Amino acid sequence: MPGQRIIWVVLAIVALAWPAWAAWRWELARRVYADPESPAPAITPQHVAALRKLRFAWNPAVESGGPVVDPLAPYGSDNLGNDLGLIIGTADRVAVARFHREVSSLLIWALKNGDLPAGLYRLAHLDNAAMERRLRRELAGLPSGRIESILADVPRLEPDGHFRFTDQHRRLLHELRLEWPDRQMVPIVAGAGYPAPIVHFKRPFGDMTAFEIDMAAILGLPRPPDGAPAPMLDRLYWEIWPALQAFVEHAKLDATMPPTNGP
Repeated sequence: MPGQRIIWVVLAIVALAWPAWAAWRWELARRVYADPESPAPAITPQHVAALRKLRFAWNPAVESGGPVVDPLAPYGSDNLGNDLGLIIGTADRVAVARFHREVSSLLIWALKNGDLPAGLYRLAHLDNAAMERRLRRELAGLPSGRIESILADVPRLEPDGHFRFTDQHRRLLHELRLEWPDRQMVPIVAGAGYPAPIVHFKRPFGDMTAFEIDMAAILGLPRPPDGAPAPMLDRLYWEIWPALQAFVEHAKLDATMPPTNGP
C-alpha cells in the first residue's frame, strides 16, 4: 500500500536523523560546559530548589585534597537530566547544561554573599556513612593502613545527622575559592561524571602557598609556623565538606538575592 510505504519512509528518515540530532545537542551542551565565562547568578524558585539538592564530595587526589560538588551525582543521582528535568520541565541536554551552569554560578555567588547563622543543622543529603563510603571509593588502591589513617580525619556528624555549623565555618565559606573547572581540570576531577564546581586546590582561601596561613588570617588566629602541623586548621578544612552541605540546605537567600535573569 502506498500509504504504508510513506509511513515506513518517514520512520526510516526519523531513525537516521535521530543520532545526528542527539550528537548535535550533545555538542552544544559540551560547549556550555566548556565556556570559560560563567553566567550571571540567576535566582528563581527553580534555582533555589536545585541549589538545595546539591551534593558535595571530597577529592583527595589533587594537591592536599578539597571539597567539590559531587561530579558523579551533583543533584542526588547519576542522571543529571532526570534530576534537573524534574525542576525545569525538560531533560533537553542544552537546557539542562545551561541551568546547571546557572545553579553553579548561584552557589559561588551565595557563598560570598549569603549567610547561615551558627547553629546545629540536620543534613538531609550527607551522613557519616556516606562520607566514609565515598572516601573509600576515592582512595581505593592505597594501602589499607593509609586509607584508615585518612578516614580517621574525616569530620563526623552528630549521631542523629546534625552538623554544628560555627562562625569559623561561616567565615571560611565566605572566602572559599570555589570555581568552575577549566578544560584541563574537568577530566581530572569529573572523570566519567559531570563538570561541576571545585575548590581551588592549591590555594583554597587566598594566595599563600600554605593555605593554613590564609585560614588563620581569616579566623584572626596567629600565623602557624611554617611547616608545623596545624591540627585545628586541618580539622576545619575537612569540615568545609559538611559545612557546604549545611549551607546549601539551610542558608536563607531571600534578603541577598542577585537580580533575576529575565522577567
